[in-house]
Amino acid sequence: MTQVPAGVYRGAPADIAPIAAYERFLGRQVTYVVAFMADTPASWAQFEAGTLAASTNGGPGPHTAADWAPILGGRKLALAVPACCMGSTWADEAAGKNDQHWAALARTLITAGLGNSTLRIAREFNGSWYRWTVNGGNAAAYRTAYARIVTVMRGVPGAAFRFCWNPCLGQGTFGPGSGAETAWPGAGVVDEIGLDVYDGDWAGIYPGHADQITTTQQQQVWDGMLTEWDSLRGWYNVARGAVPAMPVPAGGIPLSFPEWGLRTWMDGGTYHGGGDNAILIRGMAEFITGCGAAWHALWEDPLRGVADPDTAPGRLCAVPMARAAFLGMFGA
Repeated sequence: MTQVPAGVYRGAPADIAPIAAYERFLGRQVTYVVAFMADTPASWAQFEAGTLAASTNGGPGPHTAADWAPILGGRKLALAVPACCMGSTWADEAAGKNDQHWAALARTLITAGLGNSTLRIAREFNGSWYRWTVNGGNAAAYRTAYARIVTVMRGVPGAAFRFCWNPCLGQGTFGPGSGAETAWPGAGVVDEIGLDVYDGDWAGIYPGHADQITTTQQQQVWDGMLTEWDSLRGWYNVARGAVPAMPVPAGGIPLSFPEWGLRTWMDGGTYHGGGDNAILIRGMAEFITGCGAAWHALWEDPLRGVADPDTAPGRLCAVPMARAAFLGMFGA
């Protein structure tokens, strides 16, 4: 049994029942509950209130982060927080134009008893799918902005936030000539390096049909995750201080995995996932343990992870081998 602290995402509403159901599946209580503020708040008031998304990647809903506080029961909140809201840019953030809103959000969380939450500000910034995307053109502004936001939030009385600097695996928007390390804001404003890792392939390795995927193809994709630019091994080297251009404190800086798992959904009508991939599950479990990760959270959005029954209506592919591997590595 792997004892790295576990977390989970089980859908957008502030509801402990799905978390408790997952814990029964896992056989133990999770340490972290993963939640998401709305990526596109309709106003600064909604942002400052910590308004949660109504659904996965959805708009503002009826709940706020504070609604989690009375039901966490000793668990910690890992909150994804958007940036560059209300049409602002990383240059605006760097200039301090939104400082008051970041401070107000911090006060909201602290007042609710969530001042020790882990904050994932502008998650997956090296992807092209969010408005806060970062690339070579705005990386300098981003570095200044991220450091400023962290400093503002840490400066609010009662703040004990943990800041998870959160790229997704691979070069993303920085390829082919560089990687997300270009956006490193400095270890002084990073408590952990969080990596989002999913079993997806856009290089044509997977055939596009879950029932046609071979273990050879699954192994090939996993090998790439270990060795590509900004790979798992690459970030481990950063975390342990082996990359001079990215200095970290003596003893290193922890890695975490706020989102990881199978890709069991369609993207643009095409299936890019590796199906029932026990190779990925076992490989990630061994890596998470071996690197001494601070925590990890399997992506268990309904019908997307390993906990839901394979017979659940709407599930794209069954994952019995991955489920067994997961329970064998992480279950009680």
